[in-house]
Amino acid sequence: MTNIPAAAGSAAKLKPLRPGMFNLPAQADMPVRLLGNRCRACGEPFFPKRHYCAACTSGDLEDTGFSETGKIDTFTVVRQQPPGGAIAPPYAIVRVKLDDGPTVQTIATNCDPEKLKIGDRVQLIAHRVMDDEAGATVVSFMAQPVKQG
Repeated sequence: MTNIPAAAGSAAKLKPLRPGMFNLPAQADMPVRLLGNRCRACGEPFFPKRHYCAACTSGDLEDTGFSETGKIDTFTVVRQQPPGGAIAPPYAIVRVKLDDGPTVQTIATNCDPEKLKIGDRVQLIAHRVMDDEAGATVVSFMAQPVKQG
């Protein structure tokens, strides 16, 4: 499990850690679609958004939302907490190849990091990071394993 401290109370409003990176769901732990763009010239997907295509240098990019699901491409389990770290170890940093888009890096949540495997299916969700001074629940996108069976 991702060891993010529990909220003192239930915050009524969600707030993204970085605005414009994903669609904001009605509540935490619900699926999200990352917001990026795709090159019209060569089809290369990008997240976060770019102004020019890194593959063909075209400036003709269109905004798009990517699939909320993908597969773990690689990962590492963090066992020591870095200074000032918000998440208590152990936790996994995963690289996810989205089904219809780019590869993204995030934290695995709602799982035992020791049981993750390359190729596992995951879903991106808006997961609680902290509560801000105004009482809003600050969320970021994280990868949650898809239950098989």
